[in-house]
Amino acid sequence: MDGSFYFGGTQALLLRLSTSANFRKTLEKESFYGIFNGNLSTRVGGDALLFEQNGFVHGRYNREWSEEWTGELFFQWQSNKPMRIAQRYNFGGGPRFRAIDSKTVNFFLSPLVMYELDIESVTGSYESVFRMSTYMSLDLLFKEKYRINTIAYYQPQILEWDDVRVVMNSRFSTPISPKLNLTVSGNLNYDAYPAGTDVPNFTYGVNSGISWRF
Repeated sequence: MDGSFYFGGTQALLLRLSTSANFRKTLEKESFYGIFNGNLSTRVGGDALLFEQNGFVHGRYNREWSEEWTGELFFQWQSNKPMRIAQRYNFGGGPRFRAIDSKTVNFFLSPLVMYELDIESVTGSYESVFRMSTYMSLDLLFKEKYRINTIAYYQPQILEWDDVRVVMNSRFSTPISPKLNLTVSGNLNYDAYPAGTDVPNFTYGVNSGISWRF
């Protein structure tokens, strides 16, 4: 479970208070993974300091086929009022390849395909498309206590390749007690066609907080 403070950029600075929780359950060759994330956000620098809710729920199922290959299915629901996303639904799946698996380095490649239903918050218009969702994940462990995890997504619309999203998330964590970790994370996002006319193509952010493991 995480709690964090975020200070990032859109057309105006964005202030966000965030909490998240995740779980993992493994049964022989199968694993189940879930994330819940909820936030209160506001744009700093406007005429009013109005907080808006946003967050997402993500679920993933993996089945190991071999030492290198795993099958993956996932779903995600997202709502982000500051980014003008009323609701976004994603369902998809595909293979995942474990390129490096060691005590200190793990590297995965995964070429997924997903269906997306996007509802815009201001006009209520919706878009239904299929996208690639190819991602690369790198996990590094230094001196048995400093961990850096970076994951990058490339998500073009199938047959409309100029409609593309690129997302990169990176997280650093180190223990401060047996159950508490200090975390610092950042994200870079590019969307060729974002929802709403007041949302830029490129956004970024930095989080810092405390993670509790139980």
